Amino acid sequence: MLGKTHMAVGIAAALAFTAPKTIGEAGMAVGVGAVGALISDIDVESSGSCRRANLVILLVAAQAAALLAADYFLGMDLLWRVAGNGSAVRVLMGVLLFVGICVFGKGQPHRSFMHSFLGLALLDAALGLAFPAFVPYFTVGFLSHLALDLLNQKGVKLFYPWKPGFCLGWFHARGLADRLLCMAGCALSALMSVRALFEIF
Repeated sequence: MLGKTHMAVGIAAALAFTAPKTIGEAGMAVGVGAVGALISDIDVESSGSCRRANLVILLVAAQAAALLAADYFLGMDLLWRVAGNGSAVRVLMGVLLFVGICVFGKGQPHRSFMHSFLGLALLDAALGLAFPAFVPYFTVGFLSHLALDLLNQKGVKLFYPWKPGFCLGWFHARGLADRLLCMAGCALSALMSVRALFEIF
């Protein structure tokens, strides 16, 4: 599926499965869920993948900027809570490990390491060192990506480094199903966002 479809479905899934109770949680569900849903495709060797990788970086930067702004202007101490009151060294180690895993994954064949449960476990472990509160949203977004890719006709190596790939072979990645899933993801994201806002306020 295309990046916009993965992002729309990932955000919808993160909002649905984590049921945010505060504005901060809703922001994390949207931002971190989107990153989790997009990050797997940094292993695609195309200009499109470069744009998706840049989008992931932009989303992470935007999320960090939003948290910093909330901390500064609203005095919410979000970064401190997101980091789980962890030390700066632990946060730095987690970030460096996360980036290192992504660099390794970027050099692997498409739909292998970055589309596997091993890749998810390692990324979650790194994220858990730096920002434990991000892990549920990231995990749901990442799993939504795997679920969508299983619908396509190219195998996904869920159990990397084990070689066999799995797929249902139902749809083409750029066909009608992709457009319908993208529209459904956008609609569900909007619905879940409205529901979250009603529950928060």
